[in-house]
Amino acid sequence: MKNNNLFLWKQVETTDPEFTTKVNQRGGFTAIGAQYQIKNATEIFGAFGYGFGIKDENYTPILNDTLIVYTATFYYKYKDESGDVCGEFPISSSIKVMMGNKLDDDCIKKVQTDALTKGLSKLGFNADVFMGRFDDNKYVNTVNENNNKNSNANDKEEWIWAV
Repeated sequence: MKNNNLFLWKQVETTDPEFTTKVNQRGGFTAIGAQYQIKNATEIFGAFGYGFGIKDENYTPILNDTLIVYTATFYYKYKDESGDVCGEFPISSSIKVMMGNKLDDDCIKKVQTDALTKGLSKLGFNADVFMGRFDDNKYVNTVNENNNKNSNANDKEEWIWAV
């Protein structure tokens, strides 16, 4: 029997460049839209909170309440050729409570979203970005071309269907 360990990874590793942003901080990196990742996870697993999600969330303030450490458990389930696949693993992140002299009133949402997207990356979501492929313009151009071909094919199908 053939090993199928990359079944999920191969479905979710390629990122549509339209949903990325170049960030020129900390040496520069490519950021992926969190809502895009959640949409892709919903397509594979089902609705957030049912097919995948987070549980056992814990927010711990440290360093005189200037930093929040977030821990939780990421869970998921889907079907592959061998049947039902379920899993869960710990996720974590941390964030400063203050942005300069101002309180960051979005810090709870930010730390949760960061941990969730890191969890998705462990399953292969947007692996091309995390593996540095988006630093290669040729790779990004190829992905863009493939996305444009798929988009045009979908447009044509919709037009034919509408006739």
